[in-house]
Amino acid sequence: MTNNGQRNLNNGEGMQPGQARGATPAQARPSAAGAPKRGARTALIAAGVALAAIAIWVLVWLFACNGSSLFDPTAQTGQAPYKTPEEMQAELDRTVEEGMFNISIASVIQFDDGAASGTAYIENVPGNRYNMRVTIADDDSGEVLYESGVLKPNQFIEDITLVRDLDAGTYPATATFRALDPVTQEEAGSAAAKVTISVLG
Repeated sequence: MTNNGQRNLNNGEGMQPGQARGATPAQARPSAAGAPKRGARTALIAAGVALAAIAIWVLVWLFACNGSSLFDPTAQTGQAPYKTPEEMQAELDRTVEEGMFNISIASVIQFDDGAASGTAYIENVPGNRYNMRVTIADDDSGEVLYESGVLKPNQFIEDITLVRDLDAGTYPATATFRALDPVTQEEAGSAAAKVTISVLG
């Protein structure tokens, strides 16, 4: 009986009308009416993938153009290392009032030569509520000799390099701290400190 049953199946007996001999329903050719739907679905998927790729590219571009250039790459987290532990703790305990901020920079910045780096200890102290951007300009010429990226509170820049090679000498200068809103990066105020640029050779 087993052989007879197998032979009957191979002969196509018991099949539904219109079904191809030896084919299962899953193997049947789709109707012409279903083809456009599958094509439209494929087009929608392709468009979605393209839009996602564009969105990712835009985000990467925005980060590369704004995120990485906005904040100073030389900034270090913490307070300037010349402070004693007691001074660091006092700074951490200090509360800066709303709308106010403190500035901190070395009063004399010394360079072995005009192209070398000098220790400036530019600091955005922990208690500040704003980000900071700092420029140093020559008092006599008004020329900007240095400009930092953005510093977050509790960050500092230890060493800086001038934008051009200065001759040996002493240059009176002004460091201007611009306070920036931490969300919008719009300027909220500024403060200045007198510094001396000393180039040894």
